Amino acid sequence: MAESVVTFLVDRLTTLLEEEAKLLSGIREQVQDLVDELERIKAFLRVADAKEDSDPQLKVWVKQVRDVAHEMEDALDKFRFFHSHDHGRGFQASLHKLSCIIKKWKARHQIATHIQRINSKVKSLSEGHERYKLVDQTGSSSARQIRLKFGQGDALLLEEADLVAIGERKKQLIELLMKDDFGRQVVPVVGMGGLGKTTLVKQVYEDPKVQKRFKVHAWITVSRSFKINQLLRHMINKIFKVIRKPVPEDEEVENMDDNQLRERIKKLLQNSRYLIVLDDLWHIPDWEAINHAMPNNNHGSRVMLTTRNVNVASASCLGNPNMLYRLEPLSPEDSWTLFCRKTFQGNSCLPNLEEICRSILRKCGGLPLAIVQSALF
Repeated sequence: MAESVVTFLVDRLTTLLEEEAKLLSGIREQVQDLVDELERIKAFLRVADAKEDSDPQLKVWVKQVRDVAHEMEDALDKFRFFHSHDHGRGFQASLHKLSCIIKKWKARHQIATHIQRINSKVKSLSEGHERYKLVDQTGSSSARQIRLKFGQGDALLLEEADLVAIGERKKQLIELLMKDDFGRQVVPVVGMGGLGKTTLVKQVYEDPKVQKRFKVHAWITVSRSFKINQLLRHMINKIFKVIRKPVPEDEEVENMDDNQLRERIKKLLQNSRYLIVLDDLWHIPDWEAINHAMPNNNHGSRVMLTTRNVNVASASCLGNPNMLYRLEPLSPEDSWTLFCRKTFQGNSCLPNLEEICRSILRKCGGLPLAIVQSALF
């Protein structure tokens, strides 16, 4: 299955990013771009794998993705090989070490070139199909289309109606926010992409009870490529907007450094019961950079965040793991309910289509986003 190959590759690249920062000098950004693009492809492959045998165009595209993934794996193996030797001791070992340093420098240059080339291939695969929109070239009115749009706020593609059992999940999260605890608490919502984390948290954030309890509230979209200075300035503007005051002209927020911005946010929040939502947080250092701006003011304030990274979720609620909320894939029964709701407008599946529909559904792995998109076949 192409999806499993890409998933394995994404895991390897993510590990490389987290563990070998020094070795990746000069190519880290390229590796991150590649991971981002492969993540976007994964959700589509979950559906495409089920249909490639009956669609020649789709089959060719899936094979191209699989080949590029294998090519990148080979490049990673070579890169690891050059950085894994024990040089021993003594003069001969020193010579050997010098030789290896030269080889490693060459290997780094080669992997940079390789990643650049593979990035171009992956982006070409994306653009060649109009960002994963594959259209039957027959031109008939019954042409099948698959539309997937990715990027910032993927999960907002899911409407509230697309989240089976959202009522119970929403209730559980609101209870965590409303707990009688005067200390600032962090409520991380963690789960893989496509589960609908953003949609669920948005429903909680916009609930009238929540808005009434937290007079000062702000929704901040983080994403992988954010710049901390811009994000902090954005937080200040959001907070001033919700308290219905203009940003004082004499403060020159645009010229403040990161520490000054954090201190300004602290002052704005210090005397309020606030709720800040950080949507799409990826890395622990990013959390730490933002966390220091939000004071523990003993007013029962809350911070919610959505993340795919369980390490980020755990780090954000240290000392109170009971606040961590894991969003799990849908059960087979709930998956079928959602599929029928989107495909047959809530009616039962036609008997002659049930086998193929369930086959497609199994490939979705309980991900609401994949299920909703598969209904567009």
